[in-house]
Amino acid sequence: MEDFERRVPLAESDPGQIVPTGPRITTFTSLRNRNYRWFWLSMLLSFSGLMMQNLARGWLVYELTSSPFALGMVSAAWGVPMLLLAIYGGAVTDRVNKRNLLIITQIAQGIITAIIAILILTGAIAVWHLMVAAAFTGVTFAFNAPGRQAIIPELVPGKELMNAIALNSMGVNLMRIGAPALAGVLIAVIGVSGVYFISVGLYAAAVAALYMVSFPGRVGERATTSVTADVLEGLKYIRRSPVILSLLVLAFVSVLIAMPYMHLMPAFVVDVLDAGAPGLGWLSAAGGTGALAGALGIASLGDFRKKGRLMLGIAFGFGVVLSLFALSKSLPVALVLIFGVGLANNGYLVVNNTLIQTSVANWVRGRVMSIYAMTFALPLLGALVVGAIAEKIGVPMVIAGCGIIVALFVLALVIFYPRLRRLE
Repeated sequence: MEDFERRVPLAESDPGQIVPTGPRITTFTSLRNRNYRWFWLSMLLSFSGLMMQNLARGWLVYELTSSPFALGMVSAAWGVPMLLLAIYGGAVTDRVNKRNLLIITQIAQGIITAIIAILILTGAIAVWHLMVAAAFTGVTFAFNAPGRQAIIPELVPGKELMNAIALNSMGVNLMRIGAPALAGVLIAVIGVSGVYFISVGLYAAAVAALYMVSFPGRVGERATTSVTADVLEGLKYIRRSPVILSLLVLAFVSVLIAMPYMHLMPAFVVDVLDAGAPGLGWLSAAGGTGALAGALGIASLGDFRKKGRLMLGIAFGFGVVLSLFALSKSLPVALVLIFGVGLANNGYLVVNNTLIQTSVANWVRGRVMSIYAMTFALPLLGALVVGAIAEKIGVPMVIAGCGIIVALFVLALVIFYPRLRRLE
């Protein structure tokens, strides 16, 4: 840990400081690392299972109820436990072997999915089953997500960390595009229960891949007498670390204020672009492709200097491009701009994640990354507020306003907290 903590000041050091360089990092450098390669494969398998299951669940809920409200309730059943328990998941992550924690939570997700698959197959399924299953999945994800974030620095050397985080993000976005599309096709062929059983198989394969990771891990460093005490210690650490707090706030502002634009896309496509369902599909694909391009672009940069300036520049660009997208009136223009939105948003979040990981001490990493992991659920809350405002002033005004708020917030950080610009 001493070696790691000696690296922390590099994130806040004089820009003129000389950092040793090693072999040049290429786009897929981290995948040469055996342990990271198996971890990355496990992530692809488990996230594809999650995305396929989410689409099948939404289809089934609407098939059973014909109620958009029911769709929202099931999503909330997943998101609320994630928000409430993520910080405890981070505290547990700092106490146990991270690989084993991922295996246990992955097995739990597989069991929950298998139970629902059997209920669907036997015709006994009800909406309340899906809500309970979503809630239990949210609980397991509250422990799984911090573990997945915190394990990466222990699988790759420091100079490859940003590359590894970028490749992880690339894999997530690839599954967000491909897995739901595959699930939609499979529902028509093998039914919803078949998709659920495939998800179970993917979870099992993900667990097998995790068993291939050789990970002794660092366990229980500076652990206190109780998990609650660990949680409070983690919150105090964040409060007393201005750089980490600023980076977390920047991530939260984007996710809570700007990311809910995705939930307004159906209304934007119908009311503004008049493009119909095919247009919504094209916009979703363009945004996802942009996110992939952003992750690949950052992965290709290697362990470069001036990460803080790059992060702030891309974050400002995200706000600007999102505002311009809100003003678009034709589908071709919207496609180009939404590609830029996806590229900028994912690119700056990758750099943001890297700077948090390189600035935090190892003994509290799980708890800090558990706060970051809450960004998975925050868009659900933001969507409620943004949707209510859009009812009053219109979707384009809301999306443009969200982009402007993000851009102005980034400018305020540049002016009033220049320390972020100097992060390496």
